Amino acid sequence: MKYIIWILFALSMSSCVVTQTIVNAPSSVNMPKNAMFISQSGTESSLMQTLIDLKNNEMVVMTYNYADLINVTRTGIFLNPEDYKQFKIIGTDAPFKKVEEEEKVKSSEKKK
Repeated sequence: MKYIIWILFALSMSSCVVTQTIVNAPSSVNMPKNAMFISQSGTESSLMQTLIDLKNNEMVVMTYNYADLINVTRTGIFLNPEDYKQFKIIGTDAPFKKVEEEEKVKSSEKKK
């Protein structure tokens, strides 16, 4: 009986194992080698990370679809990394449906 409990415990704990996915970009993609993370935003199916490429201080947006890097956008906007050294990252993801519905109700009340 003791062995069955240990086996069940081991099986339940093995399902809690956390895995890490390492995303490697194709060699044709101009990925920043040394970058500073600025922000992250997401939708249902994608994740966007905004970085500063420290080689030329250009803002870069990387888009992931699940575990795949699907796009690297070099914006042409140049930022001073010193402005972001003590920067506290506060952001929001795509608005929830409930928030959108509340805004519709408020705008219809204003029309009355």
